[in-house]
Amino acid sequence: MRQLHLIRHAKSSWEHPDLSDHQRPLNGRGRHAASLVGRSMHREIEVSGHETPLFFVSTARRARETFDGLKIGWPIVSEQVPSYDDALYTFDETDLIDWIAAANYGLDSIALIGHNPAMTELSNFLCPALALSNLPTAGWLWLRFYDDSWGASVRAPGRGRCVSMYTPKSGKLL
Repeated sequence: MRQLHLIRHAKSSWEHPDLSDHQRPLNGRGRHAASLVGRSMHREIEVSGHETPLFFVSTARRARETFDGLKIGWPIVSEQVPSYDDALYTFDETDLIDWIAAANYGLDSIALIGHNPAMTELSNFLCPALALSNLPTAGWLWLRFYDDSWGASVRAPGRGRCVSMYTPKSGKLL
């Protein structure tokens, strides 16, 4: 069984319009939301006995800071050194599908921290029953697959089963 965690970066700051998109940091609300996601993931994954995922993070500053915030809410993750990957700084779901399909890490549980619209579109491709109009900032979606490889899991639509979804704004698991 494979588990994929999709996390959209938390709310970014527009305080400095001269910064490039890649360099935008989180705002205060985003930093707080990232720790709430970490706490929720800890409660749902670790406490329930599931495997802690290995994190792969977009190189954008707001994605890296989202991972830093997750560590506040989920202390065991602070021991993990995430993989930062330029390929995850994408807004295209096809790029994410290709990246996941090529994952040869021997891992059954991975987490991606990335960007919209790619995260919402990927969520809907993998689990069309969700019919998300938008995976909100700091939204977390946990998907499970019963395929033999990551490629088989993500190349065909509808292969994922939604285990849970959390948004800090609602404070709920859906």
